[in-house]
Amino acid sequence: MWSRTGPHPLSVFGLLCYWVYEIAKRSLWDLGGCQLTRLISYVKNQVELGPDGGRDCLTVYGIGNLKGAFRGKGVIYSWIQGVDEAARWNCQFELLQPTRAEFTNRQGEIIVEFDPMDKFPCTGIVTSNGEGYMIAPALKLDVGKGSEIVLTLLSPPAKPHNVSVEKTVLAIPGEEATMTLTAESGELRCLGNFSAMSKGARVILNRNPGLPVYKAGFNETLGKLKGRGQISAVWKPVDRSFEELVLVFDPSTICSFEANSLSFDRIPSHLSGSEFKDSGSIDDYVIGDGIGVSYTIRLLLDRGLGRHSSDEARLAVT
Repeated sequence: MWSRTGPHPLSVFGLLCYWVYEIAKRSLWDLGGCQLTRLISYVKNQVELGPDGGRDCLTVYGIGNLKGAFRGKGVIYSWIQGVDEAARWNCQFELLQPTRAEFTNRQGEIIVEFDPMDKFPCTGIVTSNGEGYMIAPALKLDVGKGSEIVLTLLSPPAKPHNVSVEKTVLAIPGEEATMTLTAESGELRCLGNFSAMSKGARVILNRNPGLPVYKAGFNETLGKLKGRGQISAVWKPVDRSFEELVLVFDPSTICSFEANSLSFDRIPSHLSGSEFKDSGSIDDYVIGDGIGVSYTIRLLLDRGLGRHSSDEARLAVT
């Protein structure tokens, strides 16, 4: 008859199996993304992240009878209207290409989830004076009486971007100004030669999300030159690394002076998880490049007296 002190071998084996099960379960939970996702809410309703029947979902409490739920591409944009003392800061949210989203109502607890097919890395820019845009997957809940709750999913890119350009040379006839464009290894290389004397030359990257304001988009100067010489510049799409975040807000109060309202210029702080400097004392902050934005590389030659000559090429960022 075999006997020993301590736990029975079968109980030790059972405990080991239990540990393996727990580790595997937690690994699968992490792969689902729910436990790794942060949530920041600017609404009075309680909002929670958690699994429901094996799905990644969000639960919004205290709504009652939800009028409808919609999913699509969410765009938040900020602009300044007026000048000097009359200047006013404005923000707007729009849900592009909205379709109905499924939801579950459990006695006032509204359960929704982001469709995996809708997910894409967020893109956008916050300028030094607090203007700009952000594009991300969004869910909009119509809670009735003109009130809405928006949930946006801010995700980093899963892989580096690819860059392609529609033509390889920019040229300004009669000015002896040419620029060679090379797209490879996820970046754009620009090499320009200017043999004619000019007031100046600039290489500009334009990001244009097609907003109803700032229709010309947002410019970033990659290089500049006075007189004859050469410009060399390299541009690479921004692909920040951060922990996935769900941002919840009332679209009617963004950028307002109401308590607990979303401020557009605080989005960089939410992504980085650290305090961001005040607007006006920082450079432009690119949230990310990619979906929802048109890109153009432009060669601009200053001919004096307010005259300019230019050539440009479209870029594809995927």
